[in-house]
Amino acid sequence: MKKILVIVALVVALAAVYLMQDQSSGQHQKLSQQELTKLKTQQVVFETNKGNFVIELYPDKSPLSVSNFINYVKQGFYEGTVFHRSLPGVIIQGGGFSKGMNLKATNAPVKNESDNLLPNVKGSVSMARKDPADSATSQFFVNLRNNPSLDYRGDKPGYAVFAKVVQGLDLLEALARNKTEIQGAHQNVPIEAIVIKSVKLTDRPTLKEVGANGTETAKTKVFQEGVHYVRLKTPLPLINTKKVEIVSAFSYGCGHCYGLYGATQDWKAEQRKKIDFSFFHAVWSNAMRIYAQTYYTAIALGVDKNMHVPLYEAIVIHQQKLSNKDEIAAFFESYGVDKAKFIEVFDSEAIVKRVGQAEKLTKAYHLASVPEFIVAGKYRLDPMRAGGVKEIFEVMDYLIEKETKSQ
Repeated sequence: MKKILVIVALVVALAAVYLMQDQSSGQHQKLSQQELTKLKTQQVVFETNKGNFVIELYPDKSPLSVSNFINYVKQGFYEGTVFHRSLPGVIIQGGGFSKGMNLKATNAPVKNESDNLLPNVKGSVSMARKDPADSATSQFFVNLRNNPSLDYRGDKPGYAVFAKVVQGLDLLEALARNKTEIQGAHQNVPIEAIVIKSVKLTDRPTLKEVGANGTETAKTKVFQEGVHYVRLKTPLPLINTKKVEIVSAFSYGCGHCYGLYGATQDWKAEQRKKIDFSFFHAVWSNAMRIYAQTYYTAIALGVDKNMHVPLYEAIVIHQQKLSNKDEIAAFFESYGVDKAKFIEVFDSEAIVKRVGQAEKLTKAYHLASVPEFIVAGKYRLDPMRAGGVKEIFEVMDYLIEKETKSQ
């Protein structure tokens, strides 16, 4: 009889575990398309004991991560959790522990979405995880600088970006500079607790503009300086034109630049009557200097249009070793370019000078990542700040219209 009771108890316990697991996995299932679409018009406000900050989500690019996060928000999970790890000028992490470093029970892990190619740049919000890649649950971190080492790299999963900070990044930067300590197995724990009091969804604020009849109408798209784009302190127009100048900063070693290239070409064709467009190879490292020298050599030889995509694919997709003059010359030769002529132009004073100018311009534009766009020599923007690939072209359309009206 006792054996029967033990077996029954065991069956009941296993059934309970099964139901708990089933319920847990159901708590973070992907939101409906209607819910994900609505999130595009909303923001998430974090209220902490040290001040507030606001994020906007990427439901199109990171639907699983966003769904997972929103389900925790709806459960009130984050209330009372702390930012338990801070590395000044690098990241600040939270969403898993309450005060005293007590780990909260979470739902099942979510699939890693770092292959969405959203970069871990300053202000982006990413899913925290361990190994394996599909181990993220409730914890997240805010990038306080560009952290390209955390990005997806072909066969190497990264840390999935699912949101960006649109207000209060300065607060988070300041909090990350506070003193930390070691608590048990946990390092870099803020001594003075940074407690999340509430996390709430709210509609994005809309700006009002006065219509022709004198009545106020809400703009369907709101683009704000300092949020979706930044204004350069010193304007840097490169050409004298009646159109709006657009400079696209890129690097052959940048997978995000390659991913954006096709859409950029399509957009450029649509806007050709309004803009003067040019590419610009950024330089802030030796590898980028070699790539820039390659790009401007291709222009001088008149083969840039034929070589642009093959160079991207060789370096980004096939990870072909093109790190010095001889390797690159051999690559050009495989596309019918005379090797000796390529080396002659590559080493020429004109090309070396042009690369030096690119390096100076990189600093003048205050570029820390690519791809980035400079509009009218006044405004700098990137896909992360704008809100995504589609949004960056919408922001540029807005700035082009703004500049056209001012002219």
